[in-house]
Amino acid sequence: MKTEVAIVTGGIKGCGKEIVGQLVAQKVHVVTNYRKDTATAQQFETEMKKVGANVYTLQADMGNTDDVSRLFDFVKEKYGYLNYFVANAAATAFKPLLDIKPHHIEKTFAITITGFVLACQRCAELMKGQNGKIVAISGYDTHTYLPRHGILGAAKSALETLVKYFGVELASLGINVNAVNPGFLATTSTKIYMGDLYEAIKKANEQLTPVGGVTAGKEIADVVMFLLSEKAKWICGQTIRADGGLSHIQPLALPES
Repeated sequence: MKTEVAIVTGGIKGCGKEIVGQLVAQKVHVVTNYRKDTATAQQFETEMKKVGANVYTLQADMGNTDDVSRLFDFVKEKYGYLNYFVANAAATAFKPLLDIKPHHIEKTFAITITGFVLACQRCAELMKGQNGKIVAISGYDTHTYLPRHGILGAAKSALETLVKYFGVELASLGINVNAVNPGFLATTSTKIYMGDLYEAIKKANEQLTPVGGVTAGKEIADVVMFLLSEKAKWICGQTIRADGGLSHIQPLALPES
């Protein structure tokens, strides 16, 4: 049986790590990247080796066009094809819009938008004849105001638009393109962003979310895995809100600082 190959960006922690975990459980070979957290990357590699997973971790910035090329070149040289691509990586400056500088905008959009466009172009090349699947991870800052999320919310909104367009343009190549928009994620990144407010906000979201509780990413990975499966082949260019119903509830207002 031919080995299946996936690229998951930002797969060493949080939601990305959950997605990688489910892929390797299905014997998929995974290539992932990290931007600068070498210590976490090394710990991740150790964990993967212990479970006998075929995972390759590269230091690469998805906002750097050369790094994006290097990531896909690695797959092309090692395997010659690609089955799955999950665009999970994101970074921004969490600041009010009045404090945002041009380089903050450039960095955020380079990772979320430029990197995604270039990656999808490479997917079109490497997924030929593979019934490829592309899934982007969006965020609920696209439809709900979150303090200091203005630039990232704008970038993720643009990402969802690109998913529609790539969904249509790549369909004739047999490639499915969709996105998942999670609600509150109980991850390290969220904890850093919210600081001392994290536990209170987490508890409030546990109570507000209609299905109850919050996720650290496992439930999001479940939805991603469905979209990567052949059962989702009739879903094209869609953004699935996997937030436990949180988007139907009056959002929390976080203090500005």
